[in-house]
Amino acid sequence: MSCLDYNDFGDFMIDFLWNNVMFNITDIGGGILSDDIPRHAHSSDSYELHFITGGHGTLYTDTNNYTLKKGDFFITGPNVHHSQTTDKSSPVKDVFIMFEAVKTNKKNIISSVFLSTDFYYSENFENEIPNFILSEYREKKPDYKTAVSGLSIKMLTDITRMLLPEDFKDISSGDTLNDRRFIIIEQSFLYSPDLTLSELSHRIGLCERQTQRLLKKYYGKSFREKKKEKHTAYL
Repeated sequence: MSCLDYNDFGDFMIDFLWNNVMFNITDIGGGILSDDIPRHAHSSDSYELHFITGGHGTLYTDTNNYTLKKGDFFITGPNVHHSQTTDKSSPVKDVFIMFEAVKTNKKNIISSVFLSTDFYYSENFENEIPNFILSEYREKKPDYKTAVSGLSIKMLTDITRMLLPEDFKDISSGDTLNDRRFIIIEQSFLYSPDLTLSELSHRIGLCERQTQRLLKKYYGKSFREKKKEKHTAYL
């Protein structure tokens, strides 16, 4: 990648825990994209977030092309091939942040939605927090890593709210333990395609045998039957 005032490489490690997933920030940068970026893809568990702050260019993926302008935002997740061109007369300006999810075995509904997002594009995204993150990293004021971590948590929450379906119901709204368990079960089957019995049991605080009994008692189905039901409903 050949860019003017664009990359901020450095030896640093900033990590944070968000919705039971540990993330490492592997790169932060921004500025003017003076040259095109060739087609490439990121490794497993890596997510690149781009926030366009000015100029014009084009993003190319295997399925679509996107004209980039101020306020645009996109995520490229693992193994998504993409490239960018920049308008030489009005080159793209952006902030980019790269994350690596390093501990995902305890992910919950919220983090599962983000982690399952291979690609996402949006217009009119508020860039204030990404700009703060870049500023904190560049200026390296005392305790800047804590500031970057906190801002990143807020940013991921805002992004995931955009990814969630409109009918998503926060599990904290359940009035009783069983209410919360049923909401967790429904949303786990709906939003976690790779859900396992072990993961579901951990989420609702029961052992696998108790979870199977609960599913059989209230749904009349085993875990496998319930999962198959949710899958076929969207085919």
